[in-house]
This record gives sequence, structure tokens and C-alpha cells, in this order.
Amino acid sequence: MKRQNYYLHKNNKTGEITYLEYDKIDGYKITPRTKIEDAIKVNKILFVNPNFTEKIIKKKIDIKVRQLLNVISTIDEDGGDDEDSIRRSLMDAEKLRNMLLNNYVKYLGHSYESLTMKKIQVIINQLRIKLYNSMKRNRMRELESLYYLDEDEYRGRGRR
Repeated sequence: MKRQNYYLHKNNKTGEITYLEYDKIDGYKITPRTKIEDAIKVNKILFVNPNFTEKIIKKKIDIKVRQLLNVISTIDEDGGDDEDSIRRSLMDAEKLRNMLLNNYVKYLGHSYESLTMKKIQVIINQLRIKLYNSMKRNRMRELESLYYLDEDEYRGRGRR
């Protein structure tokens, strides 16, 4: 059994409802995550208006960039010893960059896309530097613990 999807449009002047095939319309598709009881269940939403689509995507990207900047500021305040959180945020930043290149480029303007790519690349570079410094500090701590042995433990084979 083949499921058909329709696009409903109500004309305000005449009051008639128009049915269009959903698969043939080009636009930005999203799936809502809300689960509200006693409401209409919606599996997919298609945004056809390019200006509205652009605003939604810009807002989505700006929120994610702001979250990454907050992570960087908390790493700076805490001292940045947690390698796992730095790695996780680095992976999130690279994932955002790939999503921007693969999914959102066709909906965004070139100037906004290039500016956002530069922002994300700066964030990725900062996270890589912080990860490198954290790994270097941890290695130095390990080496210090190996080199500073008690004199009793470091006795060689000598004459007694």
C-alpha cells in the first residue's frame, strides 16, 4: 500500500482548500520532535518560502555556534584539563561544519555561508589548540611522576 502525502492550502478569499502532492514540492523538510497529547500528529513539515527557510536555518546555526563559544569560555575558566569534553565539542564543531556544507548551503546566501564557515573554523582551531595543550600537560604530569622517585627507590648497584 503506497502512502500519499498532500499539501493543504486554504485560500482566504474564496475559502476553498487545495490539495497538492507533497513529494513534488521543493523546500526545506524537518521532522518535529514534540509529542503532545490531544493534538494532530505531524511527521514532516515542508517550508516552501525561501526567506522563512533561511531564517530558520540561520537561527539554528547561530544557536549551535553560540553553544560552542560557551564551551570554549567554560574551558578557559576551568583550566581545560578535561580532554573528553574538548574532544566532544571538537567533534560537534566539525559535525556542524559538515552539516553546513552538505545540507544548508543551498538554502543560505553565499556571504552568510562564508562568514559562518570562518567562525566555525576559528572555533575548531581554538578547540584543537586547547586539546593539544591539555594532552601536553597530561604527558608532562606523567613524565614528572616517573622522574621524581625517592632516593631509596633509585639506588643502583653499588658497593656497600
